[in-house]
Amino acid sequence: MNVWWAGLAPRERIIVIAGLVVLAVMVLWLMVWEPLSNKRSNLKAQVSSLSTDVAWMQQQADQVRRRSNMQQGSRARESNGSVLTLVEVSANAAGIRQPLERVQPESEGARLWFDGVGFDALVGWLGELERRHGLQISQLSVDVSGETGKVSARVLVEPQQ
Repeated sequence: MNVWWAGLAPRERIIVIAGLVVLAVMVLWLMVWEPLSNKRSNLKAQVSSLSTDVAWMQQQADQVRRRSNMQQGSRARESNGSVLTLVEVSANAAGIRQPLERVQPESEGARLWFDGVGFDALVGWLGELERRHGLQISQLSVDVSGETGKVSARVLVEPQQ
């Protein structure tokens, strides 16, 4: 290579050096600058598209919140019969319908009296009322019964506010 270079005239050396510089600039342009520029343009387009999606999702979230608030308000205004029915049906399904002595409507909810109910079963059932049925336990009074693990309880169950 050195022999070839030494055999070139000064003018030819300048032409070869200029050609190498032009080639290096073209390689840098095509291999580095152009891909980065394309990637940047693609990212800008994605950001614009995603911003539009976020705005749409926020609008939909607002609508969902409004509908949810309307449904909760209507659930609170429903008749006491639905809460009473829900309590009795779910107590039957939980196997604690027998110890349920009395169910009395009270404001939007129901007051319940249990005698000789298993404490674990009662607490599990109350948790289900809150988690699955949207009710809350406003008042709970528990007294020890004569049998081990059995209690007497008074409960006020209301729709969640």
